Amino acid sequence: MRIKTTTPFLITNVLTLLALFTLPTSPAWAVPQEGSADPGQGLTALQTTLYFVIAPVGIFLTIVVLSYAIHRPRDVKSEATNVLTEIR
Repeated sequence: MRIKTTTPFLITNVLTLLALFTLPTSPAWAVPQEGSADPGQGLTALQTTLYFVIAPVGIFLTIVVLSYAIHRPRDVKSEATNVLTEIR
């Protein structure tokens, strides 16, 4: 019964996302080039991978490591250990 109620919801969401991603890429939304506009050379596969995959992942991992280093749990050693109040 649960599958029958979630299927229309899932189909509607998928179609909406497809429409949102495909409409801006249609030629009607394209910006016309100026007469003297000449695009530069394209990126190589290595440059594309470096700029759009490796650099963002590296920045993300750096932020994760720094935030973990700042907020990591620290062990607090207590001098008085009592069996009734502490479990190890």
